[in-house]
Amino acid sequence: MRIVIDTNVLISATFWTGKPKQLLNKVRRGEITFLTSESLLNELREVLIREDKPFKLSPEEAQRIVETIRGLAEMVETWSELNECRDEKDNRVLECAVDGGAMYIISGDLHLLELKSFKNIKVATVSKFLSNF
Repeated sequence: MRIVIDTNVLISATFWTGKPKQLLNKVRRGEITFLTSESLLNELREVLIREDKPFKLSPEEAQRIVETIRGLAEMVETWSELNECRDEKDNRVLECAVDGGAMYIISGDLHLLELKSFKNIKVATVSKFLSNF
């Protein structure tokens, strides 16, 4: 199963226990193929070092986390230029999913979750996905 995991879920999986961590452990065990792109990894890095976020990691610490996530993922070179969501970052998630042939987008973002599906790609919370997996 090929999935895109949104930044908010990756951050939860990195810093806390719970369902996001369970999802990432399924990726580690090879039960799920996790897709990401350079733009999504750049967003993760930016969120980890931003002053207005609770993490406030150094650029080096953030890069270590990004490289760990990269090591778990199949990198997708995106070519689509979608404009479905008001938030440009959400469009990058959709592009990765479409261009990578994902079956699911896993997110906690309400704007993405409102879509429910996009081009036959289901959009679900971590809990919903894990209960169906």
